[in-house]
Amino acid sequence: MAISLRIFGVAVLLAGVSSAAAQPPSGAGSRPNPPAGSAPNLPPIPPGVRTTPENAHLPTEGEIKLGREGVLEVEKQYKVLTSGSYHDRLQRVVREVVRAAQSPEIVAEFRRVYQVPRPDDRSKRVPFEYTFKVLDTTREVNAFSLPGGPIYVTRGLMDQAISDHELAGVLAHECVHVAFHHAEQLIKKSRKLNTSQMWALLAAAVAGVAGGGQAAAAAGNILMGAQFVSIATLTGYGQDLETEADKIGALILTRTGFHPLGIYTFMQKLARDERRRGNPDYGIYRSHPYTNQRVTALQREIRRLGYSVDPGVERRVSGAYRLEVTPHQFQGREAAELRLNGNLLLTVVAPDGMLAPADRAQRMAQQIESLFAANITSSDVRQSNEQGAVLIRGIPVIRVLPDDAAVLGSAAAVVDRAYREILRAMLQEQVDRIK
Repeated sequence: MAISLRIFGVAVLLAGVSSAAAQPPSGAGSRPNPPAGSAPNLPPIPPGVRTTPENAHLPTEGEIKLGREGVLEVEKQYKVLTSGSYHDRLQRVVREVVRAAQSPEIVAEFRRVYQVPRPDDRSKRVPFEYTFKVLDTTREVNAFSLPGGPIYVTRGLMDQAISDHELAGVLAHECVHVAFHHAEQLIKKSRKLNTSQMWALLAAAVAGVAGGGQAAAAAGNILMGAQFVSIATLTGYGQDLETEADKIGALILTRTGFHPLGIYTFMQKLARDERRRGNPDYGIYRSHPYTNQRVTALQREIRRLGYSVDPGVERRVSGAYRLEVTPHQFQGREAAELRLNGNLLLTVVAPDGMLAPADRAQRMAQQIESLFAANITSSDVRQSNEQGAVLIRGIPVIRVLPDDAAVLGSAAAVVDRAYREILRAMLQEQVDRIK
């Protein structure tokens, strides 16, 4: 990437996996995607007002300015999607999340934790500039925020956050990094700077990236030489910010239609991938430190909020078992395919009474889905060639009729394939848990 990880890797460390939200401009869904290398035209920053107890939760003019500088740099390097399924999904999910993140309860929690405003605070405050954008890259599984509100999510992360509950969890976590001013908190913790010194330091870093070459190297040295190498060694403090974002993010989700377990199941995926990589030490570049510890802390917090954490709920929230019914043609007849996690379970050809093949497949999908949510295990699944069915806890969830059997030549072959695909999905779930 042309954007130096030295700078924006630190931005990710500062803001973690952050988020921000604004509604897309009218007609955004129909605009062509701008190419990488183009920068947005931003309106002037509105005049700030002096800090008061009522507005102390808002960003300073310095935060907004720095965030905007970051936007210009990010969007020079990445293609931003302004239409299509990724863009539409992000905007749909984020509307509810950002509304909850700005609720009076969350603002009151920020004021309580950080005891704002300070008596010596002379900052000028302006509104948040929440924007949520998709970066067109699948090579990176990441999300990050910039001071004041800009939040970016990669296509790679959206692919991994299979369910909207998980995507909402990531966005809520990122909104906390923005709303709780974690970039500012981290720098103040690492170095006793006043506000103007702190933003000057960060502005120098962003300007250095924009200049490239020696300027970028110098900016990186400013950050690393000043305090960020020592920040990387302050393991507890980095974890504190991430833990706060996890905890408040879960609280935000309780004020939406999304399940707070979504942030937990997505963190489990990060922990799994971390284990598979062998826990590499990324130092200051590490975006998601201490993932296993965070998973454990999140589990406790979600239970404290009154939610159950069990395999059935996790399956539903994470989308671990995705059942889909799609139209199909078989020998010139209307049929339907029932798929589990993209793999074919059954081609439904025969109607059943008043049920057309597609309706019959949909009924099977709903029944299987409800049983997955009921904490079934592989020992609950068996095949019965006598009944021409796959049974889960004795219930014939897949029943093969003569016209269905014609697809593979026999009912036994159709039953066997469906049975094996269910077991394979359940085995994959177990592998993901232990690897």
